[in-house]
Amino acid sequence: MFDRAPVAAGILAACAKRRVKPLTDSSPVLRNVRQRTPTAFTPGPVMRLKHVGGALGIASLTLLSAFQAAREPEDEFAGIVSAFLDLNFDTGWEGLEKLPGITWAALPPTDLKNCLPDGGCYTRQGALAIGGRSLTVVATGARTIVSSIYFRNPSTPLSEAAVVAALKKATLGAELVRCPASNGAGGTDWYSLMGPKVNPGHLAIQTRCKGKACEGFVLTRGEKLPPLQPSQLALYSEQCTAGAERKVVSTSKPHELLAGTIKSLLPPATGPAPYDWKVMVALSSGIAWNPDGPRPGNLNYKGDPGPLLQTGQVTLAGREFSVIASGTSTQVRTIYFEEMSMHPKGEHMLGVLYEKGLTVKLVRCGPVYTESTHNWYSATSSATRPVMILQSIRYDGNQAQDSYALRVDGTLPARDPRDRNPGTGGC
Repeated sequence: MFDRAPVAAGILAACAKRRVKPLTDSSPVLRNVRQRTPTAFTPGPVMRLKHVGGALGIASLTLLSAFQAAREPEDEFAGIVSAFLDLNFDTGWEGLEKLPGITWAALPPTDLKNCLPDGGCYTRQGALAIGGRSLTVVATGARTIVSSIYFRNPSTPLSEAAVVAALKKATLGAELVRCPASNGAGGTDWYSLMGPKVNPGHLAIQTRCKGKACEGFVLTRGEKLPPLQPSQLALYSEQCTAGAERKVVSTSKPHELLAGTIKSLLPPATGPAPYDWKVMVALSSGIAWNPDGPRPGNLNYKGDPGPLLQTGQVTLAGREFSVIASGTSTQVRTIYFEEMSMHPKGEHMLGVLYEKGLTVKLVRCGPVYTESTHNWYSATSSATRPVMILQSIRYDGNQAQDSYALRVDGTLPARDPRDRNPGTGGC
């Protein structure tokens, strides 16, 4: 089984915990693999050719057998990668049936109670017989789309070098884009894949699990490099060319960096509050603001009258946020941060603000929901003007998704009748 290193991200272990039935030697899937895979003692289709006559028939049989024997397991694996990324591949769960060599459990896919770290909420198990090896396979994705396939090889390794060479031979590029940092603690390499007849994707190859040799693969579709878990940011580098220093992706976690971004947007005690649009854009927040500036927009769904807004985005240690600032023609009133994915729950961004010298105090709790919280906090310091921060967290099992509203004018919005004061109603 994969360890907690990044290639598997706990997927196979998580499947087991969520009671996804594993494939065993007696399961129909693996039994079918053995029955359908030709061996030296089980004649395949080539061996059932009729006798053509004399040396010609024997020669034909010998040539065909030699051709089959010449196909190395790493080439077969590269064929699976090519098929999954093919421009015409059906990304639905039934499309998995067309991947060569893999036998899959019956549909429908398993609907997980808690989504996995890669965002997949559905899984389908399979088995791959390749080069005398039996690999466990798990596909993950959404209700109708497969996004990733995980392979675990408990037997003789295919070897990273052989697989990469086979990918290049199959014109898939295989450029190393993420690797263990110079401290050597990581055990996985990520390769970007692209070619004239395939969609872009990535293949992660894990060769070390908790310091011991192992082998696993994660195949994903898409141009973006799959994000690291927060605990992995200091183990890996995205500077992997020959001779590169291999600096870590980040020594800080995303929520720590977000706290720094929010602090940079606080109006100084000696300056105007709230500030104008030009001042906001000039602040060293790291946000890439839309160069078109503020434009008329509608944020009524947030209870925000606007009437102007300016969009932006920021990426913090691989975690992406969309940003919207709203206000009048002369003042920025509120800045919104919306996380674009989910992360392991348990982070405390407001606690980091406290560590940075701000006094953070709960001032209002939103309506009671079973899977989310919406609470307002005041944030004050001697160096900045008072602001209000709405923290909204949506939970899905062990995953969470954050959003924030920073009211730089220091006011609270109109009260919802369901809102609660601190110390009452569980607030």
